[in-house]
Amino acid sequence: MKLFEVRTIEYSGQQKYSNRHLVAAKDISHAGKLARQYFKKCYRYKQNCCVNLNYPDRFHYMNNCVILEIDSIAETTFEKWKDRQVRLYSINRLPKAMLSCQRCGALLAACEHIRDCLDVGGEQSRQFADEIRYLKKVIREIRRL
Repeated sequence: MKLFEVRTIEYSGQQKYSNRHLVAAKDISHAGKLARQYFKKCYRYKQNCCVNLNYPDRFHYMNNCVILEIDSIAETTFEKWKDRQVRLYSINRLPKAMLSCQRCGALLAACEHIRDCLDVGGEQSRQFADEIRYLKKVIREIRRL
């Protein structure tokens, strides 16, 4: 699975709103299909919408009072998407410690080092078995993210 960002434009009367949605999909065409299904059935207005077959990326809600259009779909990573959201919606610049996960990486490396030091075999390993198991579980879960 890959991550894709679906950019939409919502027209409500004279107002125009840009939105960004994240979707996990096999490829870009699958991402488009998932996005279209979502917008057809349950977007913000909790009702089925009208779709013109000539324009499959345009959705009409509330008797055409609101129109949503898929502007683009692009592959992204979670880190890029998260950084972009912070830049778009932050009022001021956030401290670097809050923006990056470099400290998380250093902490993970420290956990792996401790796990490897504890996992020496014999009586010591048996004494630290629960700690080793816990560290292995946490590291596995973090690697999946």
